[in-house]
This record gives sequence, C-alpha cells and structure tokens, in this order.
Amino acid sequence: MFSIDTLILAAGQAQRFGRPKQLLPWGARETILSHVISQVLATPGISRIHVVLGAWFEKICTTLADPLERVEVIHNPDWQIGMFSSLSTGLMKLSKTSNKSDGILVLLGDMPFITPETLTLFVRSANKKSPYPLIAAEAGRPAHPYLIRQKHIGEILSLSGESGIRPFIKKHFPGALKIPVSHSTGRRDIDTWESYFAQRPDDSSPVIPPPPEQ
Repeated sequence: MFSIDTLILAAGQAQRFGRPKQLLPWGARETILSHVISQVLATPGISRIHVVLGAWFEKICTTLADPLERVEVIHNPDWQIGMFSSLSTGLMKLSKTSNKSDGILVLLGDMPFITPETLTLFVRSANKKSPYPLIAAEAGRPAHPYLIRQKHIGEILSLSGESGIRPFIKKHFPGALKIPVSHSTGRRDIDTWESYFAQRPDDSSPVIPPPPEQ
C-alpha cells in the first residue's frame, strides 16, 4: 500500500508580527497553523503528519495542544538559519524511521489556503513506481506544495541550504509530474499584518497588532 508522510514547516519566528504567526486566528475556532493541520487531516490517503516547530516552540505546543496531539512534532533547534533548516531537520528525522513512507508531501505552515481537494490530487497522482517528484504548478511555474520520494532525501540534504530547496525544484521541475494549483493555493502566504487582515476569514477573532516601529 502506497504511504505518504506530510511535513508541515512552521518553525519561523515571523519577526514582523511580534508574536507567533502560527497562532493568529483563522476563522472562529482555528489558527493559521491549526487550519493547515486540519486540512491535511481531512485528506484521505495520508499516513502520517509531521509538524516542524522552532521559534515559539513551547507557546505553540501549549496553545495548540489538541491539534498537535494528532500529529508528530519535530523540533528544529536551528530554526534561525532559515526554512531549509526545518526541511532538513524533518527529512533527516523521516529518513531514520524504520517505517519509511513512499512519498513525503511538504507544505508551508503559513499557507492556509491549501484544501483537501488540492492535497487529494497529490495523493491520487503519487504512483509508487514513479521515480519523479510531484510539484505544484501555477501558470507554468513551480509553486507549493511538492511531494518528494525517499530517493530524493539524500540529494536535498546535500544542498548547501543557501538557496533553500530551489536548486532541487529547478532541476526536477521539467520532468516532474505537475499538479495544477491556483495562485491563492500555491503562492499566497501570510507575511504581513496587511496581508493577514485582508485575507483572513470574516469570523476570525479580533487581533490587535503591535504599534508600528518608529
């Protein structure tokens, strides 16, 4: 039976927010990160879910105790180095487990517009015999998320990290199985207070941002 692990990268500090972006309200009962987790949990065919945390580790674990009980939390102590350190930490963890999956679906924890429908496209398209990654494509360009095979882990871990995962995506995108996604799904993240307030659901709890820096 084909098995898929999901790796959600959510270790960043989000310095411009002055607080854990992962915990900003998203709808009446969720936060940005818990919503991403819930979308993965609602997707049939995913075997295990792993969430990589770093900055604000204790606060996030305490606040999201219930949703995190349903996943495996991986701690990245080197989160300050950048997102690639979280990907590397997660892949190293998954490469050492005795129960290895056939594919690893990588998502970003600050892209709450992902849906089970989009994730299902990856699950249904992940052929166990295929040696190629699956990469989201928006307007002919690489986007998020992407699914790699166990055979790709060593190649990714050999990267310097200075350019992140981009060299791997650039190399494999021409031959990859491309999963079409919309701009909002594959590119739109929450990186400023303006983008958060403009895009969050109308029923989200009130939030008072910090005063602008002088």
